[in-house]
Amino acid sequence: MDKNHFDVIVVGFGLSGLTVTKRLEEQNKKVLVISGQFPTASRVAGGICNPVVLKKFNLAWNSEELYKNAVPFYKGFQQQFQETFYIEKPILKIFNSIKEQNDWFSALGKPILDNFLVEDLMVNKNISLNVPHKIGSTKHTGLLYVANLLNSYKECLIKIDCFLEEDFTFTDLNVESEGVRYKNYSADNIIFCEGAYVNQNPYFNYLPIEGNKGEYITIKAPNLKLDDIVKGSFFMIPKENDTYKVGATYSRDFEGVDPTNSAKNQLIEKVKQMINCDFEVIDQEAGVRPTVTDRKPIIGSHPKYANVYISNGFGSRGILFAPTVSKQLVEAIYSDKEIPKEINVSRFYKDFDEAPSL
Repeated sequence: MDKNHFDVIVVGFGLSGLTVTKRLEEQNKKVLVISGQFPTASRVAGGICNPVVLKKFNLAWNSEELYKNAVPFYKGFQQQFQETFYIEKPILKIFNSIKEQNDWFSALGKPILDNFLVEDLMVNKNISLNVPHKIGSTKHTGLLYVANLLNSYKECLIKIDCFLEEDFTFTDLNVESEGVRYKNYSADNIIFCEGAYVNQNPYFNYLPIEGNKGEYITIKAPNLKLDDIVKGSFFMIPKENDTYKVGATYSRDFEGVDPTNSAKNQLIEKVKQMINCDFEVIDQEAGVRPTVTDRKPIIGSHPKYANVYISNGFGSRGILFAPTVSKQLVEAIYSDKEIPKEINVSRFYKDFDEAPSL
């Protein structure tokens, strides 16, 4: 048996690449992951697993089903690696006005939100937290330690010689009807999970996937003493040793992937509005999310190359999307199950009309 032949090559190792690889392993497929040093949005992500849109107090698209699939999926890694990657944690919503507080009560009348919103509002007891009104709280929400999970799984793949740490070079890829070849490696199929870097992919750069830059700062605030996630203008996520991750910003008009002073200053001003104790900024991170015009993922095969697939466009809700969408893609490849039309790449096939055969 050729040790350099795989069932699937997966390109990219953010949340999409990780979940696709795991779903393929569940089907006993031999997988080679190729991923370079490009920073991924997944590594910068705050890690919040939350089906509720806390600006409008409604559920995101299909999020109740997505949440039910996501939590056991991530907890499964804890058994595999004997490490905690996911914890349940409420989100405390700070209301900025009486109207917003009343909107929360209106949302409570929707049965679909019963599983995620706590009916009784809370009175703030943290003197370091700036709360003009009462506080709403979610339930059945949580926090995924994304970078830790990526690192643990990557180490596992390296040990079994299934991880190639290099930037993917498209000139080294040959696609034929019976399979694909990349340098000295061959596979039956290839799945691209590159996130925002899909714009460099000649097979899928016609898709309406746009980069949306998000930035976080990490602050140290010894007197804040928060255990729960807080949502004001931005999320404030408790970490270890009195540190908190704050963000993320959203920017479609940006130059480069490096952190910026403008985003840092914006976040600092919001922190000053949210808390009234001393803090210092100890870190800043930036990443580019892959967002789609209709705000839904894109999965499926290329219209001209049946063994070339994509899994992309998860945006800011990748933690919710990834476990379900990766399963749907793998089942489409190996069980002939139909991909839901809402997330099927075929909804954009017309954009491939002028695409050259590569």
